Amino acid sequence: MIRYSCDRCKRDIKQGSELRFVLKMEIEAQLDVTDETRQPEDDHDHLSDVDAMLDNQNDYEEFSPCELFQRRTFDLCSDCYRLVAKNPLGKESQVPFGFSKN
Repeated sequence: MIRYSCDRCKRDIKQGSELRFVLKMEIEAQLDVTDETRQPEDDHDHLSDVDAMLDNQNDYEEFSPCELFQRRTFDLCSDCYRLVAKNPLGKESQVPFGFSKN
């Protein structure tokens, strides 16, 4: 029997009686080309951009090839799903007040 647990809060998700939410995350490096002769987005070959980026690795030394494209999957319970859906980037919801030293 397969057991699932929430990747955020680590709580067991009861199979068959509780919804399990699957969060799929994909991060891909993009090389923005400012060339005006560039093809329209539908016809553009993004793999050639990544290939050019890898050829000029000195410009991108801080990134390993594995960091240029990542695909990850997470299981979430219903409570964590609601929290992630409200704030997917996990940013603080309130901006802290800053007072001048006057």
